[in-house]
Amino acid sequence: MIVLTTILSFFGGLIYGSFLNALLWRLPEGRGMGGRSHCRSCNHVLAWYDLIPIISFVLLRAKCRYCHGTIHIRYPLVELATGLMVGLFFATQTPIANIETVLSVFGILIFVSLFFFDLFYFILPDVIIFPAIIIYGLYDFLMTPHFLTFVLTALLLSAFFAILYLASRGKKLGLGDVKIAILIGLVLGYPLGALSIIFGVWLATFVALVLLLLKKVGMKDAIPLGSFLAFSTLLCLIFQNEILSITKLFI
Repeated sequence: MIVLTTILSFFGGLIYGSFLNALLWRLPEGRGMGGRSHCRSCNHVLAWYDLIPIISFVLLRAKCRYCHGTIHIRYPLVELATGLMVGLFFATQTPIANIETVLSVFGILIFVSLFFFDLFYFILPDVIIFPAIIIYGLYDFLMTPHFLTFVLTALLLSAFFAILYLASRGKKLGLGDVKIAILIGLVLGYPLGALSIIFGVWLATFVALVLLLLKKVGMKDAIPLGSFLAFSTLLCLIFQNEILSITKLFI
């Protein structure tokens, strides 16, 4: 049963990944989600069989069926990453069908989306973050016994980034990092929310240092901190039971 659920959830993640690919192209260009998908090289409208996650990319050999222009590798990578995150959640948590599971999967899809938006464009779209903040805020208020813990965690985490934002006058951090910290606090609470922020910052620092040593970036180059925070939050959502069992040894 677990294997079947994992496989089905993986394919469900692939489908969302295909939708996310459309978001990743359209939102930064100020376009809505209406209208058919089309080739970015020749503008030919794509048929449904051109849009099958991963399979179409492989069968078409990364070439447009109509103009033979190259299909960007990020299409299957986004789809595969989303499928793996959702599939891994169901494989490790063996969740039951309830609102907590729905919100966990929703959170995974949200943070996968934020990961790629910040990675590709250095933006954390309000159109994704604000609805998620409202949904989790309402859930915490209506359904969570320790509502104040989640709210205080969100406020403290966001205050940390807000201070850094003000101190650097927006040169080192963006307001998006403040907003994603609010969301992380509302989703994970304490201590997972704090651990997610700490691990995300450490990971971003480590990667930045490695890139500096390899001379791939300079001191003034930006790194997508939001992507690292989103990734650490994904780990906390997927492996929350394992992480909490470890933290209980120290709290």
